[in-house]
Amino acid sequence: MPASILPENENFSAVPTQKPTKLTDKFPVFKPWKWSYTGTVTQLNAETKDLETKDGSKIKFHDFIDKNIPELKNNASFSLKPSLFTGMAQTLSLANPSLGKGFKVFYGRELFKYADGGVCSVDYVMSNNDNWAKKYNIDKHGNYDIKEFDNDAKETHPKDWPRLHYRTRYLSSSEIDSIKQNNTIKPLILICHGLCGGSHETIIKATIKKIDLNKFDVAVINSRGCARTKIVTERLFSAYSTDDIREVVTAKLKENAKRHIYMIGFSFGATILSNYLGEEGENCPIKSAVTVCNPWDMIYSYEKMTFDFWASRLCSKNIVKFLVRTVEVNMPALEEHADVSDSNINHVFTKENLKKAKNFKTTVEFDDTFTAPYMGFDSAILYYSNAGSINRLPKIKIPLVSINAEDDPVVGETSETLKNIVLNNENVMYIKTDLGGHLAYLQSNNDSWITKPIAKYIERFEENIN
Repeated sequence: MPASILPENENFSAVPTQKPTKLTDKFPVFKPWKWSYTGTVTQLNAETKDLETKDGSKIKFHDFIDKNIPELKNNASFSLKPSLFTGMAQTLSLANPSLGKGFKVFYGRELFKYADGGVCSVDYVMSNNDNWAKKYNIDKHGNYDIKEFDNDAKETHPKDWPRLHYRTRYLSSSEIDSIKQNNTIKPLILICHGLCGGSHETIIKATIKKIDLNKFDVAVINSRGCARTKIVTERLFSAYSTDDIREVVTAKLKENAKRHIYMIGFSFGATILSNYLGEEGENCPIKSAVTVCNPWDMIYSYEKMTFDFWASRLCSKNIVKFLVRTVEVNMPALEEHADVSDSNINHVFTKENLKKAKNFKTTVEFDDTFTAPYMGFDSAILYYSNAGSINRLPKIKIPLVSINAEDDPVVGETSETLKNIVLNNENVMYIKTDLGGHLAYLQSNNDSWITKPIAKYIERFEENIN
């Protein structure tokens, strides 16, 4: 599966470093002057494009944001949990599994088959489904008839597939048909999760809880091998998995060509989504999109995760464990479906590589062994340089709101190159916050501050813009 090397004038990734160069790489540096729980929003944007409103008038994209989502206005302030006064503290706290219990979302799962024979799972939000509400006695607090739900789950569950998360079950064929044959033109929000994540992620459930399900349908696309979705081909996800998004979007439009589709991407899902949007360009079928904590320049993220004293020890190790675990769980299928006769594919998913991977401490080691060679690159750094969505950002032609935190221990600060590209694309509203961590923005009530503005943006856009 050879990947193409971008021409020099189309590659905007940073020049990589091969060793620690900063004081914060070598020592456990603390920065108390940056500790805070009161954050500030800063907008980066060009003279944005005109949006046509439903009353026939026009409004600049940035003016639309200021008017309808005051939380994202330039210099707007927000408050987070006082005890989580660093980006690292925010990020590590998000990993607490008890946080997700506060956001009770019901999902119905469909296995979506790709053209290459692989599958993802699409988790439709069923919290507002009348049939489910009546059958399972779902109340406003998310309580339900567990026994009845589990009985139905046993009936629809594919043989030998992993058990699903709470409040999630496979849909019956008649339920899937009902969803696909729905003649309403309620807009659809498709969500792309983070690395090795899925619909069970706290940030995703917290966002869904802010969306008005009377106005929108919502579904989460769980990537190959993620959220207890089996691998059935010799292919995992990567930053180039844009066809996986494209096929789902095409299928949804085939079901209802008039439907408006919005997309939200979190972390690595934001990278794949942004690459997809850039590839589609002027022909993009998505009405608008939001990305959160996108590692736009994967070289920057690689350096942060590999060399930074705190990030390499507290973040990178945990992420690589998830990645290795994903390969380990799916190794029988990855080996079974390997086409050894195809000389165009580097067969990297082997027991030998898996054994070596169990000693990995950084994500670059994983990508050097698995992702890069499988994608046809000589090294992980070459893969990062070419696959980073910063390279597709100039070609994004739909309204995009991109939200990043400057204290994100996984992504790092906004680079000057990224700023310059944003300032030359009228379709992009780049929102940077000085606080928030990676996908966190946790407030005193353990809810995420950023989720309400995201939901509000999409709702106001659908209400006001043609």
